[in-house]
Amino acid sequence: MLRCKYLKCSLYSISTTYSIVMVSRILKQYFKKQKTPLKLNFLYQFGNTKSTKNIIHQSAFLHEELSIRISHRIIDLIKLPYGLPLIPDIKNVIDLYTHSFERIQQRNKPTRLIEVETFAELLGDIKTKHKDLETTISNGLKQIDNPFIDNDLMNTKLDSFFVSRIGIRTLISQHNELVFNKQSIIEQCNINDIVMNSIHMVSCMARDLYGESPIIKLKLKMKKDIQFPYIPGHIFYIINEILKNSVVAHYKQDTLNHPIYMDITEGERDIIIKISDMGGGFSRDKIKDAFTYSYSTSPTPNIYESRKPIISGLGFGLPTARLYARYFGGELIVNPMENYGTDVYVYIHKLGNNVETLY
Repeated sequence: MLRCKYLKCSLYSISTTYSIVMVSRILKQYFKKQKTPLKLNFLYQFGNTKSTKNIIHQSAFLHEELSIRISHRIIDLIKLPYGLPLIPDIKNVIDLYTHSFERIQQRNKPTRLIEVETFAELLGDIKTKHKDLETTISNGLKQIDNPFIDNDLMNTKLDSFFVSRIGIRTLISQHNELVFNKQSIIEQCNINDIVMNSIHMVSCMARDLYGESPIIKLKLKMKKDIQFPYIPGHIFYIINEILKNSVVAHYKQDTLNHPIYMDITEGERDIIIKISDMGGGFSRDKIKDAFTYSYSTSPTPNIYESRKPIISGLGFGLPTARLYARYFGGELIVNPMENYGTDVYVYIHKLGNNVETLY
């Protein structure tokens, strides 16, 4: 049983699902409320307006909005199938979200600048305490002992959880940057600079692990540098995860001496990035596996003991990268060529007029 002022529930097994017997009144109230989908352009423009009145207004909005989003995550986690809520790692995640909900509720909505700053400090601490959830959930998923798992069902539920996590962390990061640094996390992104930084990081990881790295050849199909408002960290994460997969595939196929090719072009609505490797590819019936959480062709690393960079093994990189691409209306598509290599297409929606993806 979870013991918490704001969430009291008893979980019992009904086949492979769990039912909420009792939930506190305040959590029920927030769970019934609708999340507010936001546009990147709105966040960008709001970030350029740094008046005290707007900051206070945004703090009050976040107090309400984060309570709604976190309440949905708590209920969704409790309703995970296959006994997951009773697995210690998953229960720890539920407890963490419950405690975060409780901490926000213990604060009144900010009405003065001093309250805005203390509330932002609280949100920053919550974000830090949630930073390793992928690893915790990955460990929990690996403990499921059920040969009849419906991966489509699991992926749908985890997509919902992780896209909401992206949204919560984006809202907190944007707010705290405005409060403490008077700037926005949404910048005029130079796609070439972001890609080059990712290439450098992944190449260094490969050399540390394998002693060498494939040459990553970048071709720009554009006459000039393209800049557009976006969250650079999101693009960086997507490119990193794809490049790491390509490097690992080259290592396993003993083709580190073969290059990885990257092409970037600009469309009317999207920036399109194509990453092509010669890491052996895989059969097309394995595409669904590639986007299944906790699935990996590499052994699971121990992130707490490893002294080398972790490049694979958790099974969250590609499905999470796709969520980051889809978050503001983009897409990530994998096209394998069995016994040769894999092409991955990333579409980054550049117009900023799509609302965030909310499940």
